[in-house]
Amino acid sequence: MHVFRCLLPWLAALLVGCSSSPTTSSIPDDPAAGDAGDAGDVSHPDAIATDASGEAADGASDAAEPIEASEPGPVPGFADIHVHHLAEYAYAGAWFHGSHKGEEAVAMGACSGGDVLGGDHARTSLSVLNEFLAQAPGTSGDTGWHFNKTHGYPEYDGWPRWDTIAHQQVWEGHLRAAHDRGLNLMLMSAVNFKPLCEIMPEANRDPGRTCDDMEAVDVQLDAAWEFDQARDWVEIALSPQDARRIIGEGKLAMVLAIEVSDLFPEGDWLAQLKAYHERGVRSIQLVHQLDNRFCGAAPHHWIFKVFQLLDRDTGFDLDDEGKNTKGLTVEGEALLHAMMDMGMIIDISHVSERGVKRSYELASSRDFYPLVLSHGHFRSIMLDDKQTEEKTTPDWAVKMIRETGGMFGLRTGAEQVKTYSKSGVANDCDGSTRSLAQAFAYGTKGLKVPIALASDFNGYIAQLRPRFGGEKETCGASGDSKRIAAQQAVQASPSGTLLDTAGFGHIGIEPDVIAELKSFGLDTSPLESSAETFLRVWERGLDPDRKGPHPADDLDTSGIEP
Repeated sequence: MHVFRCLLPWLAALLVGCSSSPTTSSIPDDPAAGDAGDAGDVSHPDAIATDASGEAADGASDAAEPIEASEPGPVPGFADIHVHHLAEYAYAGAWFHGSHKGEEAVAMGACSGGDVLGGDHARTSLSVLNEFLAQAPGTSGDTGWHFNKTHGYPEYDGWPRWDTIAHQQVWEGHLRAAHDRGLNLMLMSAVNFKPLCEIMPEANRDPGRTCDDMEAVDVQLDAAWEFDQARDWVEIALSPQDARRIIGEGKLAMVLAIEVSDLFPEGDWLAQLKAYHERGVRSIQLVHQLDNRFCGAAPHHWIFKVFQLLDRDTGFDLDDEGKNTKGLTVEGEALLHAMMDMGMIIDISHVSERGVKRSYELASSRDFYPLVLSHGHFRSIMLDDKQTEEKTTPDWAVKMIRETGGMFGLRTGAEQVKTYSKSGVANDCDGSTRSLAQAFAYGTKGLKVPIALASDFNGYIAQLRPRFGGEKETCGASGDSKRIAAQQAVQASPSGTLLDTAGFGHIGIEPDVIAELKSFGLDTSPLESSAETFLRVWERGLDPDRKGPHPADDLDTSGIEP
């Protein structure tokens, strides 16, 4: 932060100047909801029930321990493979209002909305910046002064809603409601972003906390184990067989993951990897928003290019196409091999394109070890300006994921997308489930990739918009008032749930998202069986006899309208 704090006024001015962005199990109906009214078969091709170690990478001695072979039946239910369940402990505790646990009236009680001194959440030290952080077409967001968004429990007319980025979205009551209706597996991703934390008021931080990425990870992992031990309906899974047992007992299986830029920033990374594996971590992203010792990041929003320059003292090294020239480093390759030795889930989200290609080469050399992209957007379905962002996933990368026997986590978000004519769903409500339907259908019918939802809740991003909400927010991703009015006029068949008016505001609404996609006429069985799909991917990584590549020459990228 040496150079960072002295540049805060410049950064604030810059931000303000640019702001203006197997057997499937059906989901039980929500008792409070009304009735919710053909993708190809993308169930995962492997059904592995064995577990063994692979060859050790240089310097690695701990490989995955073999476990007893079994022939279990498929588990029921769906998975959300990217959730920041405990992000209230990220950013030194300075950002979020609300709690993941406790009585609803307290955990989800009203916030102050800010005050003359700024408030205890949802703000940085840059007062002007705070009013723009969460702005998007149709909403001023819930940061800075947000007096119109103070009401949580019991009205829930302020937060959590689709445009919530600074208030709790994964309270335990909502999480359990989602579990009761089919959510049986969740990846809990411990997250942090130090440069953002460092411009939040020190007075808002938890006592004794710093902005260090790995410190934030430690606090969230401790909280995950506490959550596990204090509840009889959720349990941390340490292996695929463990997860099958947990789900078989009617519980939610939680898999621990890490997503930070400063991953093992110094010292013996292999010893640290082993230590976190001992603590239950089974999935790691090599990189997040900024380049690190292991890999180059895939740039997207311009603000991260600013943070890269300020925090790393050097900007991204981009080629003529605007792509990061940094891929996997020597240490990154060794880390990838060590994770494969340990049977861990390799998450290539946020990895630069050069890093993705090299990860695929290394996975292929290890009998096509599965690669997972836990949260992403299919590049081809995004609008042209979004397609320029390296973080969006090109079709060739999806093919690589398929060849390794991996899977893709489809981000739920508020973006406008192109129309996929083969979806059979009218793309007539920008940023809503109608938009998600285009991406989901393209992923299943066109790219034919094993798929799950990736909500990214508590991840500092906007979610699916409502189809029957406020005048400006409903179908409002384009920001074009005439287009918005025309789309609002043709909306019909509300679900009778909060999804209609609040959008995808919290994790308890996730079953309603799947139900609405189904009501549009889509085959949602790939989502409804995604817990099983994920476990087969995990088992494949532990299978000493895995083969590859999986056939992936049947991608059909036609049907996307300009």
